[in-house]
Amino acid sequence: MTAMVRAAWATGALWLLACGHGEGAAAEQGSGDGSSGDATTAASDASTGAEASTAADDSSGGSDTGTAAGPTWAQDVAPILAAHCWSCHTDGGFAPFSLVDYDDAKPLAAGIAAISAAREMPPWPIDGTGACQSYDDARWLADDELATLAAWADAGAPPGDLAAAPSPPSPPTLGTVASTITLPPYTPVAEPEHPFDDYRCFVVDTGLPDGGSMTAFEVRPGVVEQAHHIVMFSLEDDAAVQQALALQDEDAVPGYRCFGSAGVGSSRIVGAWTPGVPVVRYPEGTGVVLAPGRPIVVQMHYNFGQSGMLDATAIDVQLGEGVTPLVPVIFVDSDLAIPPDVGDHVEESVTSFDGDAPVDLMAVFPHMHQIGRTMHVEIESAGGNACAADVPRYDFHWQEMYRYAAPVRLSPGDQVRLQCHFSSLGREGTTTWGEGSGDEMCAVVFFAQPAG
Repeated sequence: MTAMVRAAWATGALWLLACGHGEGAAAEQGSGDGSSGDATTAASDASTGAEASTAADDSSGGSDTGTAAGPTWAQDVAPILAAHCWSCHTDGGFAPFSLVDYDDAKPLAAGIAAISAAREMPPWPIDGTGACQSYDDARWLADDELATLAAWADAGAPPGDLAAAPSPPSPPTLGTVASTITLPPYTPVAEPEHPFDDYRCFVVDTGLPDGGSMTAFEVRPGVVEQAHHIVMFSLEDDAAVQQALALQDEDAVPGYRCFGSAGVGSSRIVGAWTPGVPVVRYPEGTGVVLAPGRPIVVQMHYNFGQSGMLDATAIDVQLGEGVTPLVPVIFVDSDLAIPPDVGDHVEESVTSFDGDAPVDLMAVFPHMHQIGRTMHVEIESAGGNACAADVPRYDFHWQEMYRYAAPVRLSPGDQVRLQCHFSSLGREGTTTWGEGSGDEMCAVVFFAQPAG
C-alpha cells in the first residue's frame, strides 16, 4: 500500500474516480442500486405539504401572506433556495422540477422541509458542520435555515410580498477561453446492470498542442437533463493513448464503455463536473496540468428515463500562467472482503505517507461504489490527530471534489487512517475490490501542492 501512495505522488497517476451530482431520472423513478430515491421521498412528503397548504388557505380565505412572527416565501424561504437549490431546480435545469416560483414550491413545502432536514438535499454528503474541516462553496444549510423551512411549511407556506422575492441569480461565466473540447455526437443507451445509466468514455483532442495549466473550465451539456457527471483524465504516456484509442476503435459507436475510471493504465484526473456547477474553478493560484500533445479521456455519465437523446457536449477550458500544479495523493484499502447480506460491515486501513516533503492538501475526493455508506479519514501525526474528511451519508450518485477552506498539512511519516462502512444487504456473494459496478472501493484522493 505504501508503494501505491508513492507511485500516485510521483507520477500523478489517478486510475479511479467516479463523480456524480444528481440521481436524475433514476432517482425520480426510485430505481437502481439501493439509493434512496430522494425525489420519491420528497413527492410523498409534498402531498402532506399540499394538504397543509390547502387547509391553511381554506381557513384564511386564500389571502394569507404570513405574519410578522412567521417566515414567508418571499422574505425568508426564496433567499435560502436561491442560494442552495436554484442552480439545479430551475426551468431547463438538471432537476426534474423548478422551485423558483412560489406556485411551484408551495405544494412541495413539507417535502422541501423534510428532505432538507434529513440532509438529503441540497446534496452535500460530506459533513458540513465544521467539526471535521470546512469547505468552500458548501451546499450546507445552517440549523436556522432548516428551522425556517420547517416553520414555513408548518404555517401553510404563506407567500409574503411576492414582489419582494429575489430573482434567479445570473450564472457565473468562465471568462477567457483557451480551448473548447468537443465530444462527438452520441445517443446514450442504458446498460444491463444500470437500466437508466450509460457510462461512456471518449478520447478527444484538447486543442492545446503545448498543453498548459487548467485553472477553470465550463461544461455546456448538449442535453442538460441527462448529463449526470463528467470526469476528465489526462493520458500520461503513449501506451495509455494507444490503449484508450484501441478501446474506442472496438466499439461501433463513439467512445467506449467505462465505469469509475478511464479504463487505461497510466492516467490521472484533471477535472470533474457535476450539474448545478456551471464553472469549475481550482483553488486560487493552482491548477492541473494538461499533458502536451496528447488527447484526454472524458468520461460522461448519462442518466435518463425511457430513452436517451442525442448529445453533443462541449467543455470550455481556461489556462493560467505561473500557477502551482495540483497533484493527486491517493490512499486506499484494497484488501476488501465484504460478506454478503450484512447491514454494517467495516473496513479499515492505516497507511504511512512516504512523500519526500510536506504537502498542503487543497481538496479531497472520497470514493466508494454502490454499497458504501460512510467514510472517515484521520491524519495521525506527532502533533496529534486531525480529521481530514467525514462522510456520514455517502451516496455513489452524489460524489464530487470538496475544496478545503484552509489547507490541511500532510507530512512524511504521518499515518492516514481510512475507515469505510458498507451495507451488503441483498447481496449473495462476498464483495471485493475492483473497478466493476458490482465491485467496491475504499479510497480517498487528495489534491495537493507543496507545503507553503
